[in-house]
Amino acid sequence: MTPRSRTRAALGLLNTLRTTPVLSDATHRLIREADTGALQRAGLARMVTAGLLLLAVILATAGVELDSPMARKQIHAAQLTLVLFGALGWVGAWLASKRIAIARLPYITAILDAVLILGNLGYSHWGLGIPGSLFAAFPVVWVVPIAMGAAAIHYQPRLQAFVAAVYVVGLSLLAFGGGLVSPAERQQDLAEIVGLFSMQANMVRIVMVFAAALILILVARQGRLMLERAVRETTLRANLTRYLPRELAPILTDQAFASLRQGRRIPVTVMFVDIRASTTFGETMEPAQLAVFITSFRRRVLRAAARHGGVIDKFTGDGALILFGVPGAQEGDARRALACARTLLALIARWNAKRGFDPPVRLGIGIHTGDVFCGVVGDESRLEFTVVGETVNIASRIEQATKTTGCELLASRETVVAAGEEDLWTEVECDPLPGVTRRMVLMKPVG
Repeated sequence: MTPRSRTRAALGLLNTLRTTPVLSDATHRLIREADTGALQRAGLARMVTAGLLLLAVILATAGVELDSPMARKQIHAAQLTLVLFGALGWVGAWLASKRIAIARLPYITAILDAVLILGNLGYSHWGLGIPGSLFAAFPVVWVVPIAMGAAAIHYQPRLQAFVAAVYVVGLSLLAFGGGLVSPAERQQDLAEIVGLFSMQANMVRIVMVFAAALILILVARQGRLMLERAVRETTLRANLTRYLPRELAPILTDQAFASLRQGRRIPVTVMFVDIRASTTFGETMEPAQLAVFITSFRRRVLRAAARHGGVIDKFTGDGALILFGVPGAQEGDARRALACARTLLALIARWNAKRGFDPPVRLGIGIHTGDVFCGVVGDESRLEFTVVGETVNIASRIEQATKTTGCELLASRETVVAAGEEDLWTEVECDPLPGVTRRMVLMKPVG
């Protein structure tokens, strides 16, 4: 690979990383809720499984005379393991309900599951002297797929790989750690544990298959519920984008949307943008050229707004209404609005230089800060996001004032003071704004 091709590959990888979609706050919230629910269901699954298996062991050994001390020890060890397995499920579900260690809890419970299961097998091997190569004969090994199924409830590939590695390594150490066993020794060992193949032992194995089936049904059901919820959320967001600004739909929680539906009064910085002498371009361009022109202009508005956190309420032909402080006011809204205006003017200047428009594209930008009514109005057949109030009217009049003052960018004193940029702006002499009863002080950038 040449240095130039390596550079292109690196740039391609960098662009891929940059364009990787970032999960929204609403998505993170849904994932956290799903993780918590999965932990609670996994804990419940462990308790139910442990209860079923413990009941099966008790019924299988009831009325059976156990002459072998080894068999009694194995049964007691199995009962203790199942009691601890169920207790672990209860503790996990309780911690999940308290939102304690949500991120680490799946790994902790998986490790403790493995300690119980592999510990029981290890006790049979090292404590009772049964060869590890015969581990498959013990019913407790059938708990392994149950534990792996419980881990699958979390839908975490890394967790599933970790659990699989733990059991593969643990069972391999048991199976191959004791060396080779001769056929004669294997027959003797099998004769000593023939009770593990009795009708009672097989009944326990069948109960384990049933428990594993219940776990997998739970996993499938949870996956179906998550899919249905994802489809509902996607449909809701798609419907919201029909009448909400596209920047708002991904970040709105149900509570925030309900608040907008009721309407509220909030402080906002409003910016109106309009192309000056746009009729000239409409008269000199073909319809297809005009469509491309308007699209290119809007693309630059979108870029400037996105860079500074503005929300585009609407495009109006060759203009736009951009809001700063929606759905909630933030520190620096006015400063970001002024920065957005400067960025947009710079983008238009580069556009003029690139395309050589004659006459060049010129803008009128008016900015004002104040309280507005913000909400979603209308009935279910036609909903619309809107901001209304004196602040919006004043911002529109300030944008119109750019025509008479010869300035592309004007802002009210309220906005400049809120942004803390008094030294960067100077007052402009202009006529009273039409329809505005109070005196407004308008300012333009210095230099």
